Amino acid sequence: MRRKDREITDLNSICKVMEQCTCLHLGLNDDGKVYIVPLNFGYTYDCGKFTLYFHGAREGRKVAVLLSNPKVGFEMECGYELKRSIVACDHTAAFQSIIGEGTASIIDDLEEKTRALNKIMLHNTGKGDWNFPEMMLKNTYAFKIEVEDIACKIHE
Repeated sequence: MRRKDREITDLNSICKVMEQCTCLHLGLNDDGKVYIVPLNFGYTYDCGKFTLYFHGAREGRKVAVLLSNPKVGFEMECGYELKRSIVACDHTAAFQSIIGEGTASIIDDLEEKTRALNKIMLHNTGKGDWNFPEMMLKNTYAFKIEVEDIACKIHE
């Protein structure tokens, strides 16, 4: 990271930023073409390791790309505010952002899938003990990203 003065390395502080983010931008490599998808997400942080969760239909471009190339990049941000100036080059922005990469996979185990979907719901609603209809569980994929690299930056 070029601006080390803005870098956040404390993993608990990264969790606090992630908790405030509402959208995960997932970057995929579709046979040499960049494909970016905004997603609802949830996460866990255990023993110094982040795992991100998202869901989607059982068909479509996102699934096809993930099945052929599970290496992904991601970005999330919160607290964006443009700081204006009377000089164009002095404009700046306040923000908190997280960028990383990892390997995505489909969650096949029904119990793990239910836990993943509850993590997504917890992050988005504050409630994490939902019951999911069997048909919905059958027709929906749940994915996890095992995060291999993560960077957090805050500019206030």
